[in-house]
Amino acid sequence: MDNQVLDFFREEEYYKGKIIAVKYFYFESQALVYAARLKEHGIQNFISNANTITAFPMGNGGIGLHIREIDQDKSMHIIKELDSNDLNGPQNISFHDADLEDIAYEKSLSNKKNDSFIFLFLIIISLLVFRAFLRANGFILWGDSF
Repeated sequence: MDNQVLDFFREEEYYKGKIIAVKYFYFESQALVYAARLKEHGIQNFISNANTITAFPMGNGGIGLHIREIDQDKSMHIIKELDSNDLNGPQNISFHDADLEDIAYEKSLSNKKNDSFIFLFLIIISLLVFRAFLRANGFILWGDSF
């Protein structure tokens, strides 16, 4: 059980000082990464509200990472290091930076989509006109009443 991240302190460790929240997260997976890194450095911690926020997201980043106050300085150094790695990582790649070739490709796709919708619309209108023509000339179609 020592290699697992806890969601509470063990009974014998709980009363060894004040417990504080050092960071709040939107995603449990990110909180678990931070908690595991702190545990690697010997800092006992636990995550709170993971189930509640995962089930009912509130948008305020309510998944808390808690430590003992005496470990605050050491843990803040580790958290700042993780935050800087997170900012420089692949998660901040912007997909809004498209070049002219990307824009031309997207336009060609949207034109093809519009062409197919127009074609489908014309087929449906043609079928409705043909059905109206048949009914006007006395043909009984499937679904029509006698």
